[in-house]
Amino acid sequence: EPPQAIVVNMNDYFNEDNGTAQQKLQLILKKSVVPGYDPSQYSSHREFVLSRDGKNRIPVTLVYHKNITFPPTSPDNNYNGKKSNKVHPLHLYGYGSYGDSCECDFDPTRLPLLDRGIIYAIVHVRGGGEMGRQWYEDPKHGGKYLSKRNTFFDFIDVASHYSTGESKITNSSLLSIEGRSAGGLLIGAAINQEPELFKCAILGVPFVDVLCSMIDSTIPLTVGEWEEWGNPNEEYFFEYMKGYDPMRNVKIDGTYPSCLLTGGLHDSRVQYWEPLKFAAELRHAQDSDKSGPVCLKMEMSAGHFSASDRYKYLKELAFDYAFLLDQLGLVMRRTKQGEEENPV
Repeated sequence: EPPQAIVVNMNDYFNEDNGTAQQKLQLILKKSVVPGYDPSQYSSHREFVLSRDGKNRIPVTLVYHKNITFPPTSPDNNYNGKKSNKVHPLHLYGYGSYGDSCECDFDPTRLPLLDRGIIYAIVHVRGGGEMGRQWYEDPKHGGKYLSKRNTFFDFIDVASHYSTGESKITNSSLLSIEGRSAGGLLIGAAINQEPELFKCAILGVPFVDVLCSMIDSTIPLTVGEWEEWGNPNEEYFFEYMKGYDPMRNVKIDGTYPSCLLTGGLHDSRVQYWEPLKFAAELRHAQDSDKSGPVCLKMEMSAGHFSASDRYKYLKELAFDYAFLLDQLGLVMRRTKQGEEENPV
């Protein structure tokens, strides 16, 4: 649902007279209006995917159009009862750093993807805070310091879960991924580890030159970031970070997905040269005949959080979506009668 301002009477949760629970009463004071949005046409739910070590259940939140059908093996209480073996485009979004939780709030900008048959999923990987503080800080099973690789393993495990086996709802030609900032590091590490698993990747202001940035204490914010990643001036942190740093793990002659990297010239958190260097490294190392295009878009007047102007932000988002839909083959085409035809 769109954002609402409501008043809830907490005393309505429990009836003290007879000791029974009763329905809560709420008054909606204000509700954001989204033109053309019909909530009855969409659905969402959360499920869990088992990690590769068999000890952690990774939360995944999915939202989709109700026309979407799912595999017969799906639980009866999910997916609105519509089941089939048909595969669908799946877009995975992830972050997984600083103990921040990816909130599953309403975002009208996702509707154009859902209306084109894309399932949008937020993967709550370790390194975030969705499952408590240990999901972030546990020295062995968390997602920071010397357990940071768990973040990347979780994301890849979820992607594999939905593209293979009994739970298959997509395949590698319809699977796209996205992350921003530290989420861009997640995407860079994922495509290095399993480059052929994905069709398209969007890396927004990506933190992909980890070692160079973290080893130089003269860069603003670097010393404070040692609390998250570790100090690579110490050998054991250096070797561990070197093992997942996207810039140092691009596979020679690998078959990589189509990649869109964005950056901001005035970004003080992730310097503009990081996406520049990673784009150049991908173009140089990958098998250009089998890999997708590597595109770079640099905003000359923006910082880390893109444009502050609302309409410019929507214009930049439309560019990202245009790249995504084009690479997945989901661009709307007009028929001879002038009507739009959805390829899904």
